[in-house]
Amino acid sequence: MGRYLARRSFFLVLSLAVGMVVIFLLLRLLPGDPANALLSIHATPEQIAAAREQVNADQPVATQLAEWTSQVLRGDLGSSFISGQEVLPDIAARLGVTLPLTLIAFTISVLLAAVLGFLAAYRADTWYGTLFTGVAQVGIAVPVFWVGTIFVWIFALRLGLLPSGGFPRGGWADPAAALRSLALPVATIVTVMTASLTRYVRSAVLDVLGSDHLRTARALGAGPLDAFARHGLRNAAVPVIAIMGVELASTLLGAVVIESVFTLPGLGSMLTRAIAQHDYPVIQGVLLVTTIFVLLVGFLADVTQRLVDPRLQATITGAHV
Repeated sequence: MGRYLARRSFFLVLSLAVGMVVIFLLLRLLPGDPANALLSIHATPEQIAAAREQVNADQPVATQLAEWTSQVLRGDLGSSFISGQEVLPDIAARLGVTLPLTLIAFTISVLLAAVLGFLAAYRADTWYGTLFTGVAQVGIAVPVFWVGTIFVWIFALRLGLLPSGGFPRGGWADPAAALRSLALPVATIVTVMTASLTRYVRSAVLDVLGSDHLRTARALGAGPLDAFARHGLRNAAVPVIAIMGVELASTLLGAVVIESVFTLPGLGSMLTRAIAQHDYPVIQGVLLVTTIFVLLVGFLADVTQRLVDPRLQATITGAHV
């Protein structure tokens, strides 16, 4: 297992290094100049030159990349061109909104999808099994911003049960108020994510229920649920774990839409504003943090798959590397 983890960790670090280079270079390939964030429309050539020097835009791209990489390795993501504040503390503060939103919604979605997907497969020949499958298919096709808008109209505007958006100024100092602010965004994500995960859980369970080894276990006297728990649960979990990793990463990346609908001060709104203002350090910082999150999720999903899947135990123990 040690050899496998070492190899997988090497590719994780390599992927992160490549991601950093891609993030930096793509921003420099876009039209415009990083110094534009500091300049007015009628800036003189001297002011333009001074602004380019201030943001190091007058240096070769390789030099800029080396300097930014050195900053990142020291735990410094630079300072915003607009506000002058350090990027890393601002990102950390906004993660206090985005991460709880993502993780709470993900946890609820996984629990619901596990139950609904199993019932949709185990009782596929019943009316409610068919209903779960149909609702899941419809849920996948519904845009997340539309679901959010409908929830705001019903639960905030019509019933007045929950706030339509925003987040307490004190953050998590008042947990009850913070959770109330996240209730509708979480419900929106859960509605869409549960529909997607339910379909994959149903498909995985159906494959296992129709497998030869499960029929053999049933023939030897095991009950249907006992046979599935003993001989099918791990096999059904393997493809679902990979999808769970993708869904978790997609939820964080999709925070731009959710936070726009509910005016939440998270990473999504931070990135949107930075793009509009051409604030390169903030854009680079947010993209780097989300890249790290996505790579770590993929890493953990990959390792978990090999721990769960009996067919990959040889890979974990190092018999095949």
